[in-house]
Amino acid sequence: MTLAKRVMTVSGWTFLSRVLGLVRDRLWAGALGGSLVLDCFLMAFALPNLLRNLFGEGALAAAFVPRYVQARDRDAASAEYFAGTVLTRLALFLSAVSAAGMVLAGGVYWYAIAWLPDWQRLSLVALLSIPQIPYLLFICVAAIMAGVLNGRRRFAAAAAAPVILNLILISTACLGPEREGRLLPYAVLLAGMVQVAMLVAALMRSGGLPPCQPRATPEERAMRMALAPTLIASGVYQLNAYLDTIIAMVFVLGDGPVSYLYFGNRLLQFPMALIGHGVTTAAYPELASSASEGWAATGRGLREACRLLAFWLLPAAFGLLVTAEPVVRTIYQTGRFTDEAVARTVLVTQMLALALVPISLAKLLMRAFHARLDQRTPMRISLAMVGLNLVLNLILVQTSLREAGLALATAISSAGGCIAYLVLLHRRGAGMVIEPASLIRPILAALAMSVAVSALLRWWPQPQGTGSGHAAMRLAAAVIVGMAIYLLISGTGWLRRRRNASAAAAATVAAPDS
Repeated sequence: MTLAKRVMTVSGWTFLSRVLGLVRDRLWAGALGGSLVLDCFLMAFALPNLLRNLFGEGALAAAFVPRYVQARDRDAASAEYFAGTVLTRLALFLSAVSAAGMVLAGGVYWYAIAWLPDWQRLSLVALLSIPQIPYLLFICVAAIMAGVLNGRRRFAAAAAAPVILNLILISTACLGPEREGRLLPYAVLLAGMVQVAMLVAALMRSGGLPPCQPRATPEERAMRMALAPTLIASGVYQLNAYLDTIIAMVFVLGDGPVSYLYFGNRLLQFPMALIGHGVTTAAYPELASSASEGWAATGRGLREACRLLAFWLLPAAFGLLVTAEPVVRTIYQTGRFTDEAVARTVLVTQMLALALVPISLAKLLMRAFHARLDQRTPMRISLAMVGLNLVLNLILVQTSLREAGLALATAISSAGGCIAYLVLLHRRGAGMVIEPASLIRPILAALAMSVAVSALLRWWPQPQGTGSGHAAMRLAAAVIVGMAIYLLISGTGWLRRRRNASAAAAATVAAPDS
């Protein structure tokens, strides 16, 4: 019961944060559209957001939390000393990085103003970056504080912290488009400060702040040594998204490409966070516990997780592909978000829908190697995916797809990473992780769902002069029809039957364990 309550707490706050994020994006779309100001703000926000995902909420938190929990189980005082060391040294390091970054951004701004007057985008990105750079300090410190709270079995404040950013950014909408564009970077910085203050208060209520410890310890050094491979492997999607943003800003003429990519990515993040991340997180402990039994046991766990991913992600991917138009209109079409903005965002969303399954599957398969303490294999595959994505970006961005070509490159490179993981897992003795027979019913159900939903939307097109309210009615009808058809055809019995069959099949795997 206690575990269920914790899951509900974290999931509830995560769902609220995602919904508020969509509200925030709708307000941005209506107030700023595909404008130069929004493009430059998102470009400026992309770097601290990337570093937050990589360091604060990604590899750094993943490396810190288990070490803190294990140390706390042995000796609470030593665990707090370790947490204080990490927090203090991280804050000092990021303070220096933030100061250097602000000086660099200021130099770029003045250089662009004085010597590159035609490069308006560069000067505006640099100007909007200056107040956002210190956000990196606050949000990464907040992530470690959240890890400490989780280690103390306090989950509410840590789960609620991301909601603060969306609430503060939403509050700027009442200022009007011009003032909102100028004040958004300061709102981001304020959100980071408020999150830290909230987590400090929660730490004080749960046992106090960890002590300030600037000197390195063996535990902190060991954590840093394990950080780099995990950082590269876990950050491939964020790094690809950041490269997409840079290439869109440089290679796509006119205003809006960065905004359209951002809006499409936000729609992808919703099912990926709620389904892909949820299944991967739930499967990871089982993969870790079975790692000592060999690759055959790992394969059994992966097969069951892949069936769950197929059951939920296939309809989500097919559904996002065929309902991209009403989804984009429902969420974003208001104010200055024009029909051209709708069309370009729809195309980006459809290309990213193709990436939903391979991105989520690659994250799951990567965990199988991490469960066996193999960080180098995922690192190599991730680097290859980044390289492939970059090459495809430079080719596809120059086609008529424009920024949508960058989304297609993400789908292709993610599929390549999945294939590499599947081949290596089979060679090492995990067997066939994806069983073709187990995919027949969900694929047929998703295809039937897609045909029916497409026919419905063709029969009920979006009339001229109507906005997101009419689109919302079309979307609701499409979701109801699609879910009914998918569940009617796929059912759930095949999940139970295939689970037993795959367990028997996995017992016959004779490949040597490596």
